[in-house]
Amino acid sequence: MRVCGCEISAQEVRLAVVDLDDEGKVEMLRPKTTRIELEDDTSEADLRSFMAALNEFARENEVGTFAIKTRAKKGRMAGGAVSFKIETLIQLTEGCHTRFVNPVALSNFAKKEVKEYPEKLPVYLKNAFLSGAYTLAKG
Repeated sequence: MRVCGCEISAQEVRLAVVDLDDEGKVEMLRPKTTRIELEDDTSEADLRSFMAALNEFARENEVGTFAIKTRAKKGRMAGGAVSFKIETLIQLTEGCHTRFVNPVALSNFAKKEVKEYPEKLPVYLKNAFLSGAYTLAKG
């Protein structure tokens, strides 16, 4: 099962595609696209364009599940309205399932079960990678 870990930040989603190798270890694939940005969340054309880009990304990379790092819905550290629109569009991606990963569970997973990160993993993809790896490991 190929999983795409997602971290939503401001007006973009950061994407890290992971799969299990022949030995059952998590391996990160290197797709051309690692971010998709929603330019104007009030524009129907931009929303449709974002959705089309997500569908194309999922098809190209054979993604079966999107794993999204959850964000607070209220309070000081709450996600913004645009990020929740992005979350919804991810959930509507054709032919894909969506799972949500709690940030505390991700932190514990990173401390206890991730021995090393993929070589040359960009810092901005760390949480997306962890979301995907967690989903693969915890099924």
